[in-house]
Amino acid sequence: GAAWYETGAAMLPGTGGDGLLNYFVVPWTLVNNPLPLIIVAGVEVVLMYLVETYRQAGKGPAGYAPGLGFYTEAEFTGLDPLYPGGPLDPLGLATDPEVFDELKVKEMKNGRLAMMATLGFAFQAVVTGEGPYANWSKHIADPFGYN
Repeated sequence: GAAWYETGAAMLPGTGGDGLLNYFVVPWTLVNNPLPLIIVAGVEVVLMYLVETYRQAGKGPAGYAPGLGFYTEAEFTGLDPLYPGGPLDPLGLATDPEVFDELKVKEMKNGRLAMMATLGFAFQAVVTGEGPYANWSKHIADPFGYN
């Protein structure tokens, strides 16, 4: 058993693996189709380029929001492109501009806090050689002896 942060290394060349990824996973099984890592990365870069080009051009099928149904880009006319609201705000949280500005700040602060927490998990894994769950369970078992 490897630690959680070492599991991907088994699939990379020079680390004991064969450098191939069994990339295609369906909910009930793992389909055996080993692909070289460079091919997988290349295909993903090309697909992301196509998706982002498609999005930037403003073309595409209608979106869908529960309770609203299908909508087109006309729903976003006059809205802030970074925080559009409209059909993407089914709870109506963006109707009051003051509350909406406060929610934007809270979103940024929560995102930054989450990034720092993830960085903390990574440092913890490097220092202790174990994952966060293993460290937490040892701390719960002996709070004063394992900090």
